[in-house]
Amino acid sequence: MVRRAVAALFPVVTEELAPPPVVPDGEIAPGVSLGELRRACGKMKEHTAPGPDGIPNVALRIAVAARPDIFLRVYTACIRSGVFPRCWKRQRLVLLPKPGKPPDEPTSFRPICMLDAMGKMLERIICDRLQAFTQSPAGLSDRQFGFRRGRSTIDATETVVSTAREALKGKRWLGGTKEYCAVVTLDVKNAFNTARWNNILTALERIETPAYLRKIIANYFQDRVLEFDTSDGPEVGSVTAGVPQGSVLGPTLWNVMYDAILRLNLQRGVNIVGFADDIALVAVDKYLWRIENHLNAAVGQVREALLRLGLETADQKTEVLLLTSRKKMESITITVGNCHIKSAPHIRYLGLHIDARLRFDVHLAKASEKARSLAGALASIMPRTGGPRSSRRKLYAGVVDSVLLYGAPIWSSATETRAHLRRAESIHRRACLRIISGRPHLSYEATYVLASIPPLALLADERARLFHRSRDDAGRGDERQETLRRWQVQWDQSTKGRWTHRLVPDIKEWVERRHGEMSYYLTQLMTGHGYFRHHSQRYDNNASARYPVCPDETENVEHIFFHCSRFEPEREVLQAQIGERTEPENIVRLMLRDRPNWNAVSNFAKTVITRLRQEANVQQDQGR
Repeated sequence: MVRRAVAALFPVVTEELAPPPVVPDGEIAPGVSLGELRRACGKMKEHTAPGPDGIPNVALRIAVAARPDIFLRVYTACIRSGVFPRCWKRQRLVLLPKPGKPPDEPTSFRPICMLDAMGKMLERIICDRLQAFTQSPAGLSDRQFGFRRGRSTIDATETVVSTAREALKGKRWLGGTKEYCAVVTLDVKNAFNTARWNNILTALERIETPAYLRKIIANYFQDRVLEFDTSDGPEVGSVTAGVPQGSVLGPTLWNVMYDAILRLNLQRGVNIVGFADDIALVAVDKYLWRIENHLNAAVGQVREALLRLGLETADQKTEVLLLTSRKKMESITITVGNCHIKSAPHIRYLGLHIDARLRFDVHLAKASEKARSLAGALASIMPRTGGPRSSRRKLYAGVVDSVLLYGAPIWSSATETRAHLRRAESIHRRACLRIISGRPHLSYEATYVLASIPPLALLADERARLFHRSRDDAGRGDERQETLRRWQVQWDQSTKGRWTHRLVPDIKEWVERRHGEMSYYLTQLMTGHGYFRHHSQRYDNNASARYPVCPDETENVEHIFFHCSRFEPEREVLQAQIGERTEPENIVRLMLRDRPNWNAVSNFAKTVITRLRQEANVQQDQGR
């Protein structure tokens, strides 16, 4: 199976590598500076698997710090001689299975190449020097969003969606300014492993890369070997094309070569958007027949240009979306090779599901389903009692947030998003309940406050505001303060979670505290949901809200923790520890004063709830 995968994923290219460029006489490549070396070393991640030589990154960092002069001499010699050492050209293959793909298909695996850290540092130095040319006016097209600093999948998706919104926002169809918008996404077969080296070298020359850099990159391609394990033992094969997935230099070299696709002069009204190897063609026009014609022509141009680069499209994986505000559902058909692709109600582009009406209901539904599965898996390691502390639980719950909030800058502004958010909010609340070890009937409002996590809608708005800020303006702190302000207004106006609001009236003070873990016991004190007769009566009409010891008082959370004579000895100990009589209006202030106070209240809550639970169990046994 491994041999089949290698044969499919690493095709043999018989084209001979072009001779290396000649460095003009008298031109000496700049030596590697200490700053370059430190930057390259600083970008190495500590907790990554080592390459074939087995040297971990942390060890290499120590060596560079101890004797930078040795590394400077070696790397400068490589740059000036135009030689990338052969020992650093070994690629150790790791095949990662793609989720949901059949395990017996070679293309169901993603090939990652493990490389020596010493070689990756040299790649980083070369890559940093290339940046001056890829970012110049003659460098990479602005239509490429992948593998570029300050750009992301959200930027690429926003470019596509904003074009559609602009087309649809006109006043009327007949004689008005409304237009259709159509999107075609193309899939390139095994793109990174089939990139032709000569095409990369030609593209480097086009952006006026110095000869000394082109020379060492040409040498970087020569004599590359792939190491992999089979059932018969380790094997070695030659690599004749592609950029290693897992390398530092590979993504930049890919962008340089792929730039020819993004600079195609397409039909009027058709734009191209690229993210790594993903291509989206976006067309806007008043008439469907013209959009169809323009897109068919553009698809043909792109496919021909890809073939010239030695790349092919997976025609059957093409997706087409027609965006329109018309009530009548219309469609178009795009021809891609021998495939005729009809427009679908929605497509998946860079992880975001875009629908024909830009409602994003499909995306939120699918994200909610994925997050629900994650939340269920996390629930098994986050029981209400025991398990990790609340700060660790919050980190786990962040995984759920990342799924639910992906693409928020795009979908949060949709007018109908709020209605579709409800399902996602229920998943988000479930994760927050696990953080505080809360009971399932706890209100959304109180759950979010005690978990110190803003409601999902506010988080989505915050991400959108951050996205639309200037790239030079970090603004994260300012936007979080604005989120807290809006959250406080909602918290004050809500009719839910009023006991919690009485204890925690100031969200900012609570969220920004520097100590204190929530627990199963403390959450019952903070919410009133627990082993209190008044609370139990809500679910059992036969239960009494009173207790014989205090027959004239309702046994609710306030009575139990602040007044009940059954717990007076424990209450006196608590007050002696914190030096002040506790009341609902001051208990959180006292807890936030210092860690010992927090722990004292937490221990008091544990003592009280444990005893109430024991009494409830005895009463339940007697009633059987």
